[in-house]
Amino acid sequence: MTPPPAEALTPRNATEDAILAAARELLGEGSHEQVTIDRIARRAFVSRTTVYFYFANKRAVMDRLIQQAFTDMYDAGVPYFEGAGEPRLELRLAIGRFVAVVNRNGRILLLAAHLNGEHEHVPQEWEPYISRFVAGAEARIARDQERGIAPDDISARIAAQALCAMVERHLTVEVLRGGRDINEAIRVLAELWWRAVYSLGAVSVSGPASPAGADNGAPKA
Repeated sequence: MTPPPAEALTPRNATEDAILAAARELLGEGSHEQVTIDRIARRAFVSRTTVYFYFANKRAVMDRLIQQAFTDMYDAGVPYFEGAGEPRLELRLAIGRFVAVVNRNGRILLLAAHLNGEHEHVPQEWEPYISRFVAGAEARIARDQERGIAPDDISARIAAQALCAMVERHLTVEVLRGGRDINEAIRVLAELWWRAVYSLGAVSVSGPASPAGADNGAPKA
């Protein structure tokens, strides 16, 4: 399932924008349980009826914030997902941008992790936004395998699933919850991804090192 275009998540007017901004602020100040429709309405300077005009319930407000965060995260990863240049450089750029979005949306993404843990499956409201990450990574890996810069002896799909899961878990557990160093996380995650997908390809493209004493083309005495 393809997610709706980003425009579909854009607030329709200033009132809807104020409601979402109020919910985001309240999440930053306390727990999800403390955010109520009444508090959102007061913070946005609107009535409860107005909030319900735009959103069916509090969960619908939270879902919209989560969907917006996922969309921004995918857009941050575009230099790699949709790139065609040097993958090591594009990975570093994309993951750096991705982590910056994660950091800005920390409370929202922690809420997503909490709510996801309450279900056996990813909520259907989020599923197309989440599966988009794996689809983007799979497409890039497959293209680079076709270009001959990544070995094709592994499944692009399985590699994308495993690597996306690695990034998601590390950022959730170590960065958002653990407060670990973000710059080091960017460097290590980008390097691990590159080594997992491309390092053998880099060796084969450049060719094995010449054994000691081998003829390297130098003129003989």
